Formats: sequence, structure tokens, C-alpha cells
Amino acid sequence: MKKFLLITKFLIIIFFGIIYGTSAQSFSSYDKHIGKGEIKLTKFAFDLLEFYFSTGRYGELYNDPPDYLKKMTKTVWKPMFIIFSKNSKGMYWYYLPMHINPDMNPNYVGKARIKCTKQGYGECFIFAIKDKIVWQNGINPKKGTRIKKKEARKGVLSAKLKELGFYDGGITETKKIEKKETKKKTTQTDNSNDIVQELKDLKELYESGVLSKEEFEKAKKKLLN
Repeated sequence: MKKFLLITKFLIIIFFGIIYGTSAQSFSSYDKHIGKGEIKLTKFAFDLLEFYFSTGRYGELYNDPPDYLKKMTKTVWKPMFIIFSKNSKGMYWYYLPMHINPDMNPNYVGKARIKCTKQGYGECFIFAIKDKIVWQNGINPKKGTRIKKKEARKGVLSAKLKELGFYDGGITETKKIEKKETKKKTTQTDNSNDIVQELKDLKELYESGVLSKEEFEKAKKKLLN
């Protein structure tokens, strides 16, 4: 009996050793595909991640899904990986219906990165593998951060991504838009001020007799148009 227990224990150790070794090898083979450096997620990228980690059961894309996602809010599937460009506007993700063997070889991931990059937002890299955020920004641990689907369905993803420095609620994107609008308004104001000044100058030339009434009206019309 004692000998049987020792053999059983030995086989269990070998089994878990193989599982761990396979897992470690699998993750190390993705090294060149994993994103590194700063990335600030847009609001849509966050919504997609919430949909991805909750397996289509939570968030804005679940509550109001576009046509291409409607089926996924009602079927059972598992997340495999999600890829972003560094501005998070380029994206590509891979999921699988349950009970289907995944194609997770690095070759497949490399092809997915190429498809994402062709969207025109810069080179794309892996942000998450299955339920683990793996992008290395100096805050996220090297082993990655796991997001369980039950946690994602409770709405914890936003806080977790902010804690890891990946998301600021879309503030960065909003500031860029506000900056552009402010610049546009400033340009418009500057142009208006220039026209007012030129009208004053024209009036002075007319009143001083340099311009005839006909010349003044013609110049004013041209300026206002």
C-alpha cells in the first residue's frame, strides 16, 4: 500500500511538472509578440476588454451590442488573446466556442499581429493571453495579471486597469479632442480679430480721402467674403 502511494505521488509530481513546463514554454514563445511600453486604452478598447474578459456577459458592448457581437452575448465561448496597437485604436482578438481545440501557436499570433497592423494604427502586440493581461508597461508584473470572468462580470476591470496604469477613463483621448477644438476656436478668433482690424484700417483710409467711396465698398466686400 505504501509503495502504491509513493508511485501515485511520483506520477502526480511528473504530471504537474509537465503541465508547468508546457505552460512556461508556451508563454516564453510569445515573448516577441507581447506589448511593451506605455499604452493608454481608449474608451472603446476598454469596452472591448470588458466584453472579452467577461466572455460577453458584462459592459456597454453587452448592454448594447453591435450586430457582429449580438450572437456572442448568447453563446458560450472562451477568450484566447487580444492584440492592440500602442494607441489602442488598432485591435484584433481571437475567441473560441467551447469544446473546440484552439490554434495558439506563435505563428498564428504573428499572423494576427500583421492583420491588426494593416489597419493603419501602427504595429500591434499582445495585450492579453486568455484571462491574463501580459502587456509590460513597467507596472504590470512580469507574470501578468489574471482577470477572472466572474470578476469582470462584477465590473472590477476599470479599477484594475487604472491600477496597472493602462486606463484613465478615456481622459487622455478626451484631452486630445479638447486641445484640437481649443486650437480651432483660437484660430477662428484670431481670424475674426484680423478682419475687424482691417475694416478699421479701410475706414480710416476712406475717411482720410485716400480711398473713394466706390473703392472702399469694393475692398470691404472683398474682405468680408
